[in-house]
Amino acid sequence: MDEEQVLKGYQLSLRQVQESDLSQLRTWRNDPQVSQFMLSQAEITEEQQSAWFRKISRDPSQQHFIIAYKDQDIGSVNIQSRELGKPLNEAHCIEPGLYIGVPKYRNNIIAFAPTLLINDYCFETLKCKKLVARVKSDNQAALNYNLKLGYQIVNRGDLIEISLNFDDYQRHSSTLKALLSRTPRHKRES
Repeated sequence: MDEEQVLKGYQLSLRQVQESDLSQLRTWRNDPQVSQFMLSQAEITEEQQSAWFRKISRDPSQQHFIIAYKDQDIGSVNIQSRELGKPLNEAHCIEPGLYIGVPKYRNNIIAFAPTLLINDYCFETLKCKKLVARVKSDNQAALNYNLKLGYQIVNRGDLIEISLNFDDYQRHSSTLKALLSRTPRHKRES
């Protein structure tokens, strides 16, 4: 995916993370409401954020996006190959990650939209066979969210590993996709 390309659908867009986004990403990521569910809760410094950006900018095995809804950046979604040394466009198994930085969208139906959009991209454009995610065992909201999308629990522990194939995704997401694809009332013509 080139840097100019933007993924659009379900009332929002995903655009590739740029250097100008780093301050906002760090603010969101360091918010205790977000970081409590991350594998590492350590506060991210400006230097760490810059080093991270340099690394991901040249790594074809991962992509990071800013979620924009109604012309407002509201969070971040990322994908990475689960197969060592394989770029995303060759990976059969991809791991997605997501967080919503703006609190009013965290427990809102719109929080499903970036996941639907990135899942569509992974299955339909990148042609991966399976998505695998890890959820901290105390993050029941994220686990329930993913189970609604068709994920199956593969492994339980401090981290719960969940897996999703294309057929289960299609079966479980069709109602949400239809709902989030509707034109918002204020944009409909009378």
